[in-house]
Amino acid sequence: MPTAAEPTAAESTAAAPATDEPATDELRGFLRASEIDLFEDLHVEARRVLERNPEPRNARDVAVALESMGYTTTAVRRLGYRNVFDLAAAVFQLAYLYYVPNRSAPDPPMRRWRQLFGDYLTGSWYGIPWIMSVVVLFAGRMALWSSLDATRQVASIVSLAFFLAAALAGALSQMLARRGTFYFLQRNMALVRWTLQRILLYGTATAVLAIAASYAFFVVPTYGLSLSVVYLEFSVVIFAFLVATAPLYMLRRFHVLAAATGIALLVSLGAAKLFGNGDTGVRHAQLLGMAVASGAMVLMVASFVSFRGKTKGAEALPGATPPGGTAPGDVVAPPELRVVLWHLAPYALYGFAYFALILVDRIVAGFAYGHALGLDQYYYPSAYEGSVDLALLELVVLLGIVHALVERFARQIVPLLERYPLDRWRQVRRELQRYWLHSVVSLAAVAAVAAAVLPTVIVDVLPSFLTVAVRAPGGMEALRVASVGYALVPIGMLSSQYLFFLGRPRAPVVAAILGATTSLVTAMVLTRGGHLDLGSWGLLAGAGVYALVAGSASWRAISAGEESFYASF
Repeated sequence: MPTAAEPTAAESTAAAPATDEPATDELRGFLRASEIDLFEDLHVEARRVLERNPEPRNARDVAVALESMGYTTTAVRRLGYRNVFDLAAAVFQLAYLYYVPNRSAPDPPMRRWRQLFGDYLTGSWYGIPWIMSVVVLFAGRMALWSSLDATRQVASIVSLAFFLAAALAGALSQMLARRGTFYFLQRNMALVRWTLQRILLYGTATAVLAIAASYAFFVVPTYGLSLSVVYLEFSVVIFAFLVATAPLYMLRRFHVLAAATGIALLVSLGAAKLFGNGDTGVRHAQLLGMAVASGAMVLMVASFVSFRGKTKGAEALPGATPPGGTAPGDVVAPPELRVVLWHLAPYALYGFAYFALILVDRIVAGFAYGHALGLDQYYYPSAYEGSVDLALLELVVLLGIVHALVERFARQIVPLLERYPLDRWRQVRRELQRYWLHSVVSLAAVAAVAAAVLPTVIVDVLPSFLTVAVRAPGGMEALRVASVGYALVPIGMLSSQYLFFLGRPRAPVVAAILGATTSLVTAMVLTRGGHLDLGSWGLLAGAGVYALVAGSASWRAISAGEESFYASF
């Protein structure tokens, strides 16, 4: 029983409203003020986001702006949101109050197979210098740096020059492609010129130092001064030719690339007739042809970039006041060069390691051949080199497929991310995983067919004087194994391009370096007994590691969903 000092339940119930009413009103007022403050804060943040990105396309753009403004998960949770994505979704809804988004007319739809075929042809243009060189080699027994009549000594020294020049040019080309294409797609020709000038300057200076060091400390002591001069000539001219093609790839001026390659081949063939078909005459003719073509390509790129900069350049950056008479786009705020070079360093490493991956087995085979002859130097292994060179033609066919799949991925991923809101990441993951599986399996199937058919086609179709190396002991075995190895390379290349597209260059660098190292070690172990054809197993092992590491990394990146790579867009 309740005592006199204790109120009854009815009394307690009746008394509660009277005593709690002031506290409830105060709490409601506090909550109402908090909601108003939060609403006002969201409007402020929406205006700040628009200052950084005047026309955000979606909530992902807003999330990027919020993070650049210093928002972290901890700061966002104080505002009552789980993460930056939720805050971005709320701010994006208010952003429409302060600007009217531009609605550009979509491109007319193109049939899927027609688009795929067009992308394949575009990708095939990347191999046009190699295709034209092979055709001319059939007819004239010489091409840009290849000659069927060269002596073993000259072939050895030119091969070494090509190996180094290709790796150095690959590093520089990757840097140009990544940064230059970024500005070119924005139609900012002023920064395209800035990129070309800076990267070409620093890249060429680095390449000259590398060529000079190899010349002074390895080639001259090993091969003597006379052959070393040939090495120096070809390494410089081949590097200049390959680097001159890089801006044309970036600008997609493929017809100019084909014309310049044709000029190089015609000049080389004509000069060989003029200088004589001897070893010296052919060598000077090749150098002249590549030098003329390099100059023509540099002139065309400079003219094109200058013309586009004056007619279709991007507007000057905000805050830049162009002086009188200056074309739009000529006055820009360029980025910090050291930051650009730092971010491009992984791409340079990838370009160098990629060429090392597909060429290091030849170097090992050449040194093993020299060892077998009692020479402590690289000596051109004609049977092995010829067989593996023919297998390399497989990449010309598969490069177009890689390019077509990358282009299709680029066209599909942004609409896919815009179709789903930020809280439906599982659907995005499933769509991307499905696309990855379809593209990689399709490429692997075509590559497997190419690897199975190529050796037979080469032997049955090509002229006998080109397949002498295959008919030599161990030549067919090297061709078959190298064909499988080069069938795996495009899988790693496709996976690497996906990672580059998502802004993840480290995994492709690791994959290429591991692949090149595996190829080197495997080839060295297998060719120790003088069996040069086993060097192709080094290529196969390295290509397998490259494809496996790059493929698994791209699968993990795509499976992570848009929350891990939304800033790439």
